[in-house]
Amino acid sequence: MNTPTRSWIQGCLLACLSVSAQAASMDASNQEGISAGRSANGTTSADPESYFDNYSSDAPQRDLYSDPTQTSSDIDVQGQKALTESDLGQTARESYVNNPADKLSYDSDMMKYSDEIRENANAITGVNGSQCVAQELNRTTYTTHACELANSLTQSCTRKATIVTTGSREAYSSQLVLNAANATPVRVENYWVRYDFTVPDDGTISSGTWEQLYPKDPSYHGESANRLWYSIQALGTTVKGKPNRSGTFSIPTQNVTKGQTVSLFLRYDTDGSMSSGRDGLIRTASNGTQVWRVILPMQGVRDTVKADLQWTNSCPADMGDAVKMSEVCSEPGETRSVTVGGQAYSLYSDCWGYTTQWNLYEDDTNTCQAYIDDPNCSEGTRTCTQKIGNFCVFNRLTYQCAHTVKSSGYLCGSEFYCSDGSCSAMQAGENQNFEQAVSQLAALAAYGENVEGIDPNQVTAFTGKGMSCRQSAAGFSNCCKSGGWGQDAGLAQCNTEEKEIGTGKEKKLVVKVGSYCSRKVLGVCLQKKEGYCVFDSKLARIVQEQGRRDQLGISFGDASSPDCRGIKIAELQGIKFDHIDFIDFYEDLNSNVKMPDEGALTERIQSDIQNSLKSGDQP
Repeated sequence: MNTPTRSWIQGCLLACLSVSAQAASMDASNQEGISAGRSANGTTSADPESYFDNYSSDAPQRDLYSDPTQTSSDIDVQGQKALTESDLGQTARESYVNNPADKLSYDSDMMKYSDEIRENANAITGVNGSQCVAQELNRTTYTTHACELANSLTQSCTRKATIVTTGSREAYSSQLVLNAANATPVRVENYWVRYDFTVPDDGTISSGTWEQLYPKDPSYHGESANRLWYSIQALGTTVKGKPNRSGTFSIPTQNVTKGQTVSLFLRYDTDGSMSSGRDGLIRTASNGTQVWRVILPMQGVRDTVKADLQWTNSCPADMGDAVKMSEVCSEPGETRSVTVGGQAYSLYSDCWGYTTQWNLYEDDTNTCQAYIDDPNCSEGTRTCTQKIGNFCVFNRLTYQCAHTVKSSGYLCGSEFYCSDGSCSAMQAGENQNFEQAVSQLAALAAYGENVEGIDPNQVTAFTGKGMSCRQSAAGFSNCCKSGGWGQDAGLAQCNTEEKEIGTGKEKKLVVKVGSYCSRKVLGVCLQKKEGYCVFDSKLARIVQEQGRRDQLGISFGDASSPDCRGIKIAELQGIKFDHIDFIDFYEDLNSNVKMPDEGALTERIQSDIQNSLKSGDQP
């Protein structure tokens, strides 16, 4: 058996042994789990402290919900804020954006050939003895390709309102004073005069004192008129008094509420002069000639709580040069309440929550799609070349693509016999990539045409032109799109330079330099632009991009002022053309190759054969 075939079979056997070992390990683990399940008695006791580090059953978030009757909670606002701003939330979002899932295609040739090896294991290992079995021999080579991929990044932010309270309900000692001089008299039935008072705060009142004063003559007690009496009544208690007298006013201890009305009733009790006595009482109480009042101790509860709206923004503090695209009310207006200390406080708002869309980065650059769609290509390296915060928005990638050559033959026991002449070519493993060689020569030829007749010390070639396009703004189409310039009516407002960049993208003639904020007001970016280098040919773009930038490390400058200068002769000498991927140029190359007409070729061969036969018949 020849060496390549023997090595290939040995590799297959080692792979099978490795799979068998892994399967045995998985079987053992599976059996261990089954045994553990059978030994369980059906009862479990959860002990999270033994499983999780820094576990605590007293979560700090419990403070965000304080009352079972509360209808407006801050917990949803704080949850959204934590998801956006916390280290854990940021890590989760960054991981999702920056680390796409690995692709495994079961349609790739490698996976299909693995299945063929498994299905034909008996024939490959020679267990069928000397019986010959038809087989295919496969040889796989790999090519490496470079491409670029952008990730558009938007941020959805929220502004939510919650009801917050300041102040408190505090207890204090005071008095509830029912002074007739401080209220408006109201005549009621049976010659009584009513005076109404409003309780200033919630609280509790208890027994106090009453007094009837005659300030002009403090020593006068009405001795000359034994029948001169007045009745004082409040809260169900009635006492009788004379001028410059006072005493205890006994009432049951009771609660009063803020705004409650408490009435003081007075009546002149002298027989025969009830009507005139009532009028005199009203007059003397109003002008201060006589004073009637009841003083009750009060343990008040003063409410200094004030409810107001507080807005919480879930966006990170620094949005950089993000463009605000839209804002809508996502939680319509209504009246909401919170309960503090058993007291409900209500507020109305036209909108309780806004959702804002920000455009952090917009780009549809994707030169990797052909490799992504090819099941025989797999991602090799991924290098982030532009970030917004910790989010990668522009990557340079390499892909490895498998190319398989097949040869048919027969496996007889342990020997493989090739049925055609392709086995030797497969064994040689030489790269006969005609397109690659022609592309390198075409690049050098194009450089020679650019520099012909120019001073070598001053010459540059593959020169491009710096251009820019408007990328994103509220209510404005993206004039930096990579396609759709012939169909999208929204692109009609784009200018000539932007249309030139667009068509250059479709023809693969541009290199993106970067993006920048072109218009900012009050710290908010209102419009972004992208800077590009636009070249005259694919060859110029390929050599500039992969040779100048990637190999020599010479940048294209800033996005606002791209440096699209040509490549100097000394720089050209440092470029490794065999490391450049010319695959984008292959389309142009193949479209210009003219194949001979099959019928004419056949006719020519037949003619040559006939001519040879005729010449051979001559003596």
